[in-house]
Amino acid sequence: MKLSFMHKLVLVLANSLMLLHTPGLFAKSSPEALSEMEWPLQPGETVRDLAQLIYPNNPHMQKYFIAETIKLNQALQPDLHPSTIFSQPNVILIPSIKQLSHKDAMRGKR
Repeated sequence: MKLSFMHKLVLVLANSLMLLHTPGLFAKSSPEALSEMEWPLQPGETVRDLAQLIYPNNPHMQKYFIAETIKLNQALQPDLHPSTIFSQPNVILIPSIKQLSHKDAMRGKR
């Protein structure tokens, strides 16, 4: 059964809210624990798709999310690009939504 865009969006937002309240769930046990988390991309999904689901009406934050996600995955997945399509489930690191928003706010104050 294929999920509709809205159904995926609701699931992503619900998961994001849950993760904001339980940062240790997917976070690593390092000082960066609150700044990144693991995210399972499903077959056919891309980093760009995920950015559009999380920030549907904010192209600026989509680009920022994509850039930060690519940076986080450079060591483990150096060939990862915004439009890389996986043929099987794949776990990537993504910036925490809370941390990403904070970094963006700080960038805007410069």
